[in-house]
Amino acid sequence: MYQVIARTWRPQKFSEVIGQKHVTQTLQNAIRLNRIGHGYIFSGQRGTGKTTLARLIAKSLNCHRGPAPEPCGECDSCTEIAASRSVDVIEIDAASNRGIDAVRELRENARYAPARDRYKVFIIDEAHQITTEGFNALLKILEEPPGHVIFLLATTEVHQFPETILSRCQHFSLHTLTFAEIVKQLEKVCAGEKVEADAESLAILAKSGGGSLRDALSRLEQAIAAFGDRLEGAAVRRFLGEPPSVLIEEVFEAIKARQRERMLQVVERLVDEGYQLTHFCAQLVRTARNLLVIRVSGPEPHLLETSPEETQRLASLAEGFTEESLTRCLEILLHLYQQLRFSMEPRFQMELGLLKLVEAERLTAIEELLARAENLTAQPAPTAEPAPQASRPAKLTPWEQDLLRKRQMPSAPPPEPAAHGDDAPASSPRTGQEARRQSESEPPASSVPGIETEISEHEQVWVQGILQKLEEQSRFGMLNLVQEARWSFGETEIGVALADARLAGALTEMDRKHLEQVCGAVLGRKLKLILANAGQQSPRERKTAKSSVSTQQPGAPSAGPASKDPEIAEFEQLFGKPARVIRNRKEQ
Repeated sequence: MYQVIARTWRPQKFSEVIGQKHVTQTLQNAIRLNRIGHGYIFSGQRGTGKTTLARLIAKSLNCHRGPAPEPCGECDSCTEIAASRSVDVIEIDAASNRGIDAVRELRENARYAPARDRYKVFIIDEAHQITTEGFNALLKILEEPPGHVIFLLATTEVHQFPETILSRCQHFSLHTLTFAEIVKQLEKVCAGEKVEADAESLAILAKSGGGSLRDALSRLEQAIAAFGDRLEGAAVRRFLGEPPSVLIEEVFEAIKARQRERMLQVVERLVDEGYQLTHFCAQLVRTARNLLVIRVSGPEPHLLETSPEETQRLASLAEGFTEESLTRCLEILLHLYQQLRFSMEPRFQMELGLLKLVEAERLTAIEELLARAENLTAQPAPTAEPAPQASRPAKLTPWEQDLLRKRQMPSAPPPEPAAHGDDAPASSPRTGQEARRQSESEPPASSVPGIETEISEHEQVWVQGILQKLEEQSRFGMLNLVQEARWSFGETEIGVALADARLAGALTEMDRKHLEQVCGAVLGRKLKLILANAGQQSPRERKTAKSSVSTQQPGAPSAGPASKDPEIAEFEQLFGKPARVIRNRKEQ
């Protein structure tokens, strides 16, 4: 009976395995040194040789001339294992034998000695599909199996294995085959099958495998069945459903020439000829990546998954792009590929994405704009006479035009100070030196709302700490009362003047003690809290009143406590003059 190419060309020796040198050499050394483990795990994507390596281990261990690093392939044991009919090499499909009952049956069979060969080998394919209970039932025999039993587990999803299983076996991770390795093996197979295939067709078949040699061999067998013993690149590309390379190159030519109508024509042709837009977008992504690689490191064959003829075409095409533009195109195409997979209207999505590629070439990098802005600001200021048209910068962006307009606007003169009262001098505005001296002499305004400008900087920090501690304690009611207050600090007292004296009655005795404790905790010493309402003064105000009494001249009108009223202070600040006489309502 006819046997497919993938089975016919399955490696029968360790030396025939493609791309897994790190695994084959380790296994051969273990057999040569008689350091054979009782459990092995082979992981990797499909078509990389997991089951093949498991059978090669079984053949090497049970070979009549061995155990040998290379099986002879001629004895009864080797031929039976290669034909999958050996009694002592049991292959199990874990997809259909995944439960605890199947594992129990496996354990019972493992108890018996092999019928003819040295070892009884269990090859469990797709082992990640075993249930949790099945793995638990396998733990004991996998850790301490009989001397004649070896377990070989193959899987594509090793992350689903329990750690208890991984710790009991030797794990080998198989590499994905490279583009060059697959092409070389396809050439060997075509020579053995007496098939003529050009370089482009082999490159297309190798790319269609996606790192899997078995997939590439399956595509080769389909192409041989379709075209016979002669394979051409254009025919193989059309047979596998890949769009012509002319269309892919036309897309990048349209990007370079900024022709949007050509993009729509390409999409129309793809739809008319029945190509899959998602597959075409994937080809665009791969081409954009190859162009970027050529721009970065040149046409290196080991970095490109293309034939020599296609590499030359891409090298000439990449000359019209910069690395920044190709990076931008690659990002847009990757985003477009994700959108096409779930789009309800793939044609519209494809057209929109290709139009974005054209418009992306019109964009300017932010670094270039900043460089232009620096050069623009470094130019001398324009004179009254307009400069000739030839000396003006050409094609300024709107951002640059706005910056130039702002530079040419005359600066507004400083506002004149308003006169306070009739005795204010009607003089000219202050010079820059006088304004500077006054700004240096005046203390900066407090950044904390409600704090007097007379308090020092470290006292402002105390107030901020008090407010923050109240907020952390979720005392929002008390925080609202004291947030707009005026503060003054003494040695043993702290005064708080609320915005409205009547608000002091809203604080209970318990609230006052709590606020006093918070203030003491922030300042680091025990303090007495004084709420400055209508009948009280803060420590700073009492100190100021004592100094004013000692310096008051005889016969001068006494302002009394009302002179320190917040409303009167606000009145004095508004009119710029001190209140000379303050009368009570009864005296009026």
